[in-house]
Amino acid sequence: MIKVTNLLINLFKWYIEGLRQPSLNSIARLILIWSLTALAAISASVNFETDWLNVSLSSGNNSSLFFMFLVVCSLFMLAYSEYRDRQLANDSLLFKIRHMGLIDHGIDDVENYFSKSLKRFKPQAFNMEFGNSHKTTDLEALNSQLAKIARIPEALNERGSSLNNANKHIVYSGVAPVPMIAAAGHAVSNMQNVHVADWNRQDKKWHFSTDLDDNENVKCESTTPNGVEESVCLIIELSLPISVDKIRSDFPKSDCFKVFWQDDNPRYDKLCSVDKQNRIVGEIIHFINSEILPQKTGLKEIKLFVAAQASFIFRLGSALNQGHLPKITFYHYNPDHKDLNHPWGVSFNGGVKGYKLAHTGI
Repeated sequence: MIKVTNLLINLFKWYIEGLRQPSLNSIARLILIWSLTALAAISASVNFETDWLNVSLSSGNNSSLFFMFLVVCSLFMLAYSEYRDRQLANDSLLFKIRHMGLIDHGIDDVENYFSKSLKRFKPQAFNMEFGNSHKTTDLEALNSQLAKIARIPEALNERGSSLNNANKHIVYSGVAPVPMIAAAGHAVSNMQNVHVADWNRQDKKWHFSTDLDDNENVKCESTTPNGVEESVCLIIELSLPISVDKIRSDFPKSDCFKVFWQDDNPRYDKLCSVDKQNRIVGEIIHFINSEILPQKTGLKEIKLFVAAQASFIFRLGSALNQGHLPKITFYHYNPDHKDLNHPWGVSFNGGVKGYKLAHTGI
């Protein structure tokens, strides 16, 4: 019974994946599932037997041959798509980025958690190991990390110089300060095939955001304005509460805008869907373009303060590569710093290599 249940669950996962990401392989899976379902319905036989009545219900006709033909065709399609995918993998590059910027508690290799499609590729590693950068006051160490991030596009081009972007795949696994993750996302913003993993600290494993979008929405609003034109603080509170008072204390000359869930209840488990992350990122970009920029015609800098999982921060940094935007600075929160709660950040704008360390309290 357990084996049958697992088979049905896997078939259902096939079906959902085929609807979400249409491809030759997924279409073949859909045809196979439909055909098997039709065959099961055609050959169904139910018998009700009691002391006074015996009823037998059955179905079946010549169309079963047609569905058997579809099953055979779908199996051929699956075999061909598997062969084609393996050939494409041989002609492609997978760039595996490991970015450690906090305390390393024996964090595993993300390759051990690859999906079947990613396991076809032979990965090339790009490691960035900068322990305890969330607590450091060493500007040289922070600049070294930023320089390594800025080199990601160059390293990717060197290793895949003969390939176009469609044949380059990136897997990013990062446990690092918010500004560094956002900069890494910005560095690969022109790439097509990017997969971002999150480290689950409780289960001690990497996971990719494969859930469906539950269509939960965010609110975007202005806090008490002070009329400053040149600088604004954009607070994105999704996984943990963020203190607006602490931000105002560190940056008193900036107006504050806030993005938060409609139920005003930040939690860790709300962004486990790539589609949902991309949708929320799109809403934030729309809010900047339609609300903040028209209100602040003399705006020179947007300071961002984000509490969310790494994959969301990575995608937000990637989306903020638009040339019309002012300077973007992601700030790091350090509650143990002796002077400021947000002692440093990373600034960039449209230029991929234009990264700069913004240090306010080091």
